[in-house]
Amino acid sequence: MRCTIRMTTVIVAGVMLFLATVPVFGADMILYSGRKEKAIKPVADAFTAKTGITIALKTGKTSGLANTLLLEKRRPRADVFIATVGGVMEILAEKGVLSSYSSLATERLPAEFKSASGHWAGISGRARIIIYNTELVATDDVPQSVFELVDPKWQGKVAVAGTRERTTLSWASWLVHERGKDSIQKYFQQLGLNGLTILSDNSEVWRGVGRGEFVIGLTNSPNSHLAVKAGLPVGEVYPDQDTIGTLVNLNAIAVVQGAPHPEKAKRFVDFVLSPNGQRLLVENAYEIPLLANVDSGSVKPLSAMKTPSITVRSLAAAADSTMDLLRNIDPRW
Repeated sequence: MRCTIRMTTVIVAGVMLFLATVPVFGADMILYSGRKEKAIKPVADAFTAKTGITIALKTGKTSGLANTLLLEKRRPRADVFIATVGGVMEILAEKGVLSSYSSLATERLPAEFKSASGHWAGISGRARIIIYNTELVATDDVPQSVFELVDPKWQGKVAVAGTRERTTLSWASWLVHERGKDSIQKYFQQLGLNGLTILSDNSEVWRGVGRGEFVIGLTNSPNSHLAVKAGLPVGEVYPDQDTIGTLVNLNAIAVVQGAPHPEKAKRFVDFVLSPNGQRLLVENAYEIPLLANVDSGSVKPLSAMKTPSITVRSLAAAADSTMDLLRNIDPRW
């Protein structure tokens, strides 16, 4: 497996600025998070309230933060890293960036939701879904498969985030795994010819669909909840339930190798995987719980959907070749 995390937007000057602005003073530990602040800060605040351990939180794109961890490998600054896909964790583990830690909570996770070597653990999931504007398309006309989006009736009406969002890259890598490179290359070529709009991130997708700029969007399951909460006319479909299923990307957590505060980092991992930490992720970020005893609330539980049996390691192994495939079709990917 090639172990490159491509630095699509990270340059040395940007990394140095990043390092200069991480709020380290007055904090007991540092958390780098690919999940946005509104998703993870409530968990960090609850941990601080319980333990008295304060956290300096730095959020950003998962790929950019992962590259920063690689650059900081000899002198780590972060204690904990949260990624939006497990594949990045596999790459970082192979590079020696992550520490092996398995708590009692981790042991309760199914094998497919954690590292076989103990270097990371899944904390929640986000399904790769279709969203649609309920005022612009009738429920009976909503596509039930991602492969229906090449139909001419969706010409210029579909939006997706580019591969700066690692969940998009994982989704495309999974499709290659399921259908083969030639078939999926043709599929993405057809999407392009059908006027697919490629946006910078998933928030632009759900907001664009909600505002009626697009009829259909490919995004992550929490975004449909965010759109509804914002009062936007957005519905959701978990696609391909009769065939290949719906991919669920893991949000994952790990202790950084050589972390300045390893014991505090381990306590935070334990808290995120505790019932209280899991509840906060469901309530505040609409994420899918991975532990069987956690109530999913308004979120569709794993038990209610068909998901593929592909390993995180397989997705990580396919990432670079899938990136090449997409970029050769359209550099905007």
